[in-house]
Amino acid sequence: MALLRWDPTDMDRWRDDMLRMWGRMREDWNFDNTRPRTHLHEIDNGYLVEFELPGVDPSQVEIDIDDQSVSVRGEFPAHPIESDQRAGETFHAVVSFPSEINPDTAQADYRHGLLAITAYKARGRRRRLELPATQPS
Repeated sequence: MALLRWDPTDMDRWRDDMLRMWGRMREDWNFDNTRPRTHLHEIDNGYLVEFELPGVDPSQVEIDIDDQSVSVRGEFPAHPIESDQRAGETFHAVVSFPSEINPDTAQADYRHGLLAITAYKARGRRRRLELPATQPS
């Protein structure tokens, strides 16, 4: 039987992997009732992010966007629309984009309790690199 040498950092890596896994499951299952349901769709030249915010006053919603993610904050209405949401509680949701976007071209629209944010992908700039001429050694 072969013996394996124990590395104390193995436990740290295992713990980090488990936390990442549980974090993704938590996002997918939406355990937090004060976090609105979110949907991320890839479109032709960017992403469409939807936040379900029934009854929320759009003038009270704060949206921050950068080249990696969009953050939405606000407060659920005083009269609950869905039984699983607590009235008057604040919410905060952050969605990360799979690739870099251009925040200057992002647009937001709120209709019938659905906040839709369209963010367009950053255009990658390509350039050619030249190797300096060197003598073979």
